[in-house]
Amino acid sequence: MKSISDTFETIHAIISALPGEVKAAIVGGYAAILHGLERTTLDVDICLYSGVSHERASDEMFGLLKAHLPERFRAELVRGTLVPDDPFQHDLIVIDDRQGDFPRIDLILARYRWELEAIQEAQVMAGIPLPVVSRPHLVAMKLRSTGLKDESDVVGLMGLMDDEERIKACELARRVGRARKLSRLLTRLPEETEETPDEFIA
Repeated sequence: MKSISDTFETIHAIISALPGEVKAAIVGGYAAILHGLERTTLDVDICLYSGVSHERASDEMFGLLKAHLPERFRAELVRGTLVPDDPFQHDLIVIDDRQGDFPRIDLILARYRWELEAIQEAQVMAGIPLPVVSRPHLVAMKLRSTGLKDESDVVGLMGLMDDEERIKACELARRVGRARKLSRLLTRLPEETEETPDEFIA
């Protein structure tokens, strides 16, 4: 199995080869690890923004990737609107290595304004070729997810933050409609249903 460093370098090379301006940042489990959490993950999640509408971006990005992807990889477009248990309803491009040396790579196409901001404000880390979303933005993403590991990550990430980051995380939690969920996770309050006032990318 290729190292995670090799995987990040390969993803960076693939994205850099695409024409036009494509912004990307590491999210998901590996972002949590890079921010200091001790946990494991089987795939690599990258959030992408290409500057066109979400509907067009899916088909255009998929076409570009197929044209520029090394032969050892295969790509599949998964439309989030067809996956009923996806709380984000993101379109997703899944990249698998035919030789089995690289982990699965999930390219998540940004759908919300706050996700675009997360990519734009992502942090550069030494030795990592792609920027990493900040702890507050990663908490917002994990609050919108439904897994138990995501909830554990939220608590862990909040514990690693300074006061400024915690304030930002609370603001983002309100923005994505998960303020009560964050409060529950931090104080063990009962589950409550919330609205989701996210703003889509125009």
